[in-house]
Amino acid sequence: MKQDIKPLVSVYLPTKNRCSLIGRAILSVMNQDYPNIELIIVDDGSTDSTPEYLSDFAEKYSNIAIKRFETSQGACAARNWAINHASGEFITGLDDDDYFLPHRISSLIDAYQDKYAFICSSSIWDYGKRRKIIDSSPLEITLHAQLNYNEATNQILVKRERVLELKGFDTTFLSCQDYDLWTRLIINYGNALRISSPTYYINDTSNTQRMIHSDNGKLGYQQFLAKHRKLMTPLNLANQRFMQIRRLRQKLTIQELLSQWGSGNYFSKIKYFLSSNFSVIKKIHDTYYRNK
Repeated sequence: MKQDIKPLVSVYLPTKNRCSLIGRAILSVMNQDYPNIELIIVDDGSTDSTPEYLSDFAEKYSNIAIKRFETSQGACAARNWAINHASGEFITGLDDDDYFLPHRISSLIDAYQDKYAFICSSSIWDYGKRRKIIDSSPLEITLHAQLNYNEATNQILVKRERVLELKGFDTTFLSCQDYDLWTRLIINYGNALRISSPTYYINDTSNTQRMIHSDNGKLGYQQFLAKHRKLMTPLNLANQRFMQIRRLRQKLTIQELLSQWGSGNYFSKIKYFLSSNFSVIKKIHDTYYRNK
């Protein structure tokens, strides 16, 4: 996408009691090589020194806006507030324990085509000891692919008007709100595009707690399945069943593994089969990847 005047991109950043981490996230937005950005930070009822810390950033940077919820309303309510009050033609999100690589926004804007529902990229996942690029292949994301697995990962770049038309994130979900919204965008606006260059850094180390590992992470996944089940093929349902087993941290039986034949993602399924059935393999994996 080439224009003389770069369109404004609004970044929404919800936060709560992450004073030790959010500074890195904010600076990763301020240090983008893209020239036209606004950052909207919503403090979701922090009880630590986050409000004072954010005020210092707002005084330093004219393109940072701060909103505070006195009582916590949840991350998705915070995201929706920011999106509703954003000025940008495009929006993208950031979690307060993650950060952007310097070329993120420029790479996504350059790749943008209006025929796609949204643009996303591969990411760098930090496990503690090791880092791994995930979703590294370029992909035109069809609805079938998205119903197998969240191919868009956890953040996208999209026209703000499209998210507004779909009423934003579903705040009734306990988790998987991103997976749900990205899926609804594909349903309504067609295929999405993922670029191969990693532009987003996911922090899954000991100093953070990802929703994927929580009880709400499990329940949210069940909500996603219930909401979109009517659109799923037998192959989608097989992959959803595997994702459910993995989220619930259940054992993947040999019978279930064999029943997954023909549904794809074989490497992930075999790895999970081994780690869920053989504790020594799981211990080796955790020792390799995580600081324990």
